[in-house]
Amino acid sequence: MLEHTSVAVTDLRKTYGKRPVLTGVSLEVRRGSRTVVLGPNGAGKSTLLEIVSTLRSPTSGTVVVEGRDVVAHTREARRLIGLTPQSNALDPLATPQEVLDFQGAALGLAGRAARRRSRELVDMFGLGDHRGTRVAKLSGGTRRKVDLAVALVGSPSLVVLDEPTTGLDPLARMDLWDELKRLNSDGGATLLISTQDLHEAEVLASDIVVLRDGGVAAHDSPDALKALVGERTLTLTLDPPGSADGLLGAGRAGFRTVPGRPGTVRLALPRDPAVLRSALDDIGSVAASVQEVRLADPSLDDVFAALAAG
Repeated sequence: MLEHTSVAVTDLRKTYGKRPVLTGVSLEVRRGSRTVVLGPNGAGKSTLLEIVSTLRSPTSGTVVVEGRDVVAHTREARRLIGLTPQSNALDPLATPQEVLDFQGAALGLAGRAARRRSRELVDMFGLGDHRGTRVAKLSGGTRRKVDLAVALVGSPSLVVLDEPTTGLDPLARMDLWDELKRLNSDGGATLLISTQDLHEAEVLASDIVVLRDGGVAAHDSPDALKALVGERTLTLTLDPPGSADGLLGAGRAGFRTVPGRPGTVRLALPRDPAVLRSALDDIGSVAASVQEVRLADPSLDDVFAALAAG
C-alpha cells in the first residue's frame, strides 16, 4: 500500500443475483483528501461506499483501508472508519448526549473516556444547547451534525459520508459543508463522500471519482477534469454586434473564436495567462462597443455530462 493512500480499491466487483453493480473498480483515495464520488443513479456509488465501510462484502476484489483489508481484517478496519449513512439512523427518543455516550460504549471506550469524548464532540459541533433535547425534536441540520458527531466518536482516520446533506435547507447545507472542511483541514481526517449534488461536489472536493456503469470513468482533481472536458471561454456582448469583426483573433495565436449567440463573440482560451492577455489587448481596441465581458471555466456539470452521462 502506498504511503500516502488512505483507501486502495483493486478490481472490486459486486453482483446482486445476476445483476452486476460494480464491474472492476480500481482506485486510490489520497490520505487527507476530500474525495467525492459522482455518478448517475445505478452507477454503484452507495455500493462502493458500503463495501469500503464494511457494511457489504464484495463479490471479488479487495479494499484496503489504512493497511487493513476490510474483508480479512474487518474488525480492525472498522475501528478506522466513521460512517454517516444516507438515512438518519438515530434513536428519535434519545438525546444527542445519550446517542454519543452509547456509541462510545459500543466502541469499547471506558465510561469516563466515553463521556469526555462526547463532551468534546458536543462542543465541536455546537450542540451544547441541544444535548438534552430528543433527536425527534431537532432540526434536520442539527440531526445531521449529530450523525457526523457519532461517526467521529472513535476518532476515525477515514470518514465515509453517503449523501450527507440530503433534505437540508440551504443554510444548514452550508453550515455542514463548513464543518466537513474544518474536520478535514484541522482534524486531518480523509473524507470519502457520495453525492448527487454537483454544487456540493464543487464546494467540497479535492479529488473526484466519476463512476459510470459500475466502473471508474475518471479520477482526478476538479480542475484537471474540467480541463479534460472543456475549454475556458471569454464571451463578449457587443453593440453594434459586428463591431469586432476582423479584429478579435486576427493574426493572433493561441485562441480561437467559437459560435455564439447573435451579438456575442466567444473566444476559447487555453489556460495560459499570456494568451488571455493577448485576447484582452484585442478587446481593448473595440472597448467602446463592449457591453459585457464574461470569463467562464468548464463546470462540474460539463464534467458530469461528458464523463458520467455521456
